[in-house]
Amino acid sequence: MLSRRSFLAMSSALGGSVISAPSWAALVDQDANTKFYASAYSLNKQEHYFGLFNDTGNLSWATKLGARAHAPVVHPTQSIIGIVARRPGFFMEFFDVSTHQKVLHITPSKEHHFYGHALFSKDGKHLITQENHYPSGQGKVFIRQWPSGDIIQSFSSNGVGPHESVLLGDNTLVIANGGLMTHPDEDRKILNLDTMQPNVTYLNLDNGKVLNQSKNSNDLHQLSIRHLDVNQQGTVALGFQYQGEIWDQVPLVALSQLDQSTLEYLPIPEEVRIRFKQYCGSVCFDASGEILAISTPKGGLVAYWHVNSKTFLGIDNCRDVCGLSTTNNAHEFLLTSGTGAILKSNPVQNSTTLIKKHTSLHWDNHLRLIAT
Repeated sequence: MLSRRSFLAMSSALGGSVISAPSWAALVDQDANTKFYASAYSLNKQEHYFGLFNDTGNLSWATKLGARAHAPVVHPTQSIIGIVARRPGFFMEFFDVSTHQKVLHITPSKEHHFYGHALFSKDGKHLITQENHYPSGQGKVFIRQWPSGDIIQSFSSNGVGPHESVLLGDNTLVIANGGLMTHPDEDRKILNLDTMQPNVTYLNLDNGKVLNQSKNSNDLHQLSIRHLDVNQQGTVALGFQYQGEIWDQVPLVALSQLDQSTLEYLPIPEEVRIRFKQYCGSVCFDASGEILAISTPKGGLVAYWHVNSKTFLGIDNCRDVCGLSTTNNAHEFLLTSGTGAILKSNPVQNSTTLIKKHTSLHWDNHLRLIAT
């Protein structure tokens, strides 16, 4: 395990500022076989943290937060990780793991709030944030210089409620515009249930031009598009959160392509779809891009598909499971739950292993592998 003492020792040799932060590869050079994962977690309703754990489930680094957080942000090369506040969120905190120091605190633009997710550009020079301009309800995308955090460009997300986004190539941002209009004065109340129009938008980051946009049919306008992932072939997977009646029979998972105007819904056995309770949590492809995993904390399970054949593979049962991450191995995923469990699953081999159970902590919604 790479302890805090080891991080600090390397910090003395390598330097501790954001600009000179060592690479992830340098930090884990002591044990090249060890992988690290980032996640927020809580001990109770008042004590919230952000940390790294290794592939045996042991915490290697942690820092206390002032409020509950949502999704990690991992710099592609430097030993920098960030965490975004839950929607409606008003902070992002970034840390240099090598020095155990906070290096940047970002707040949203005036009259905006964050949605719990952000990402770095592939070269690590820019930070991309999705934000809600709550007086108008319109979604915005901000491009920020790294490491200053200063805004250098902004674009419309071309929808309402841009919750999560992913990069397709270097300059195309794929945005899950969830369609949910909210205002921080109303907490998380949805203000436009009757008129919501979620979509997935492909945006050119050089000029803000819409390259493609797809949405559900009008009878499915309450099918909020919330989380997404993209594989090496450019297939985008979407997880929905339906805002209509719990008994309505609606699709919950779809695939999208840059060159396709319609969404392709994946099959779910009805007995499994019912258990989702109309709510998808995390969306994740495996390392090969062949297998898709979707979690539902409300249903207490993770469902799997073979993407090319559109075949449903099965489920893993795990109470309050939401966090999903690929590992470096094909067909393999890491799962985290609000009960403190960490599991490793290979749905192709039909194997699931409990890695660690932290009985005193509750993992938050999302999980990220540190790529080294």
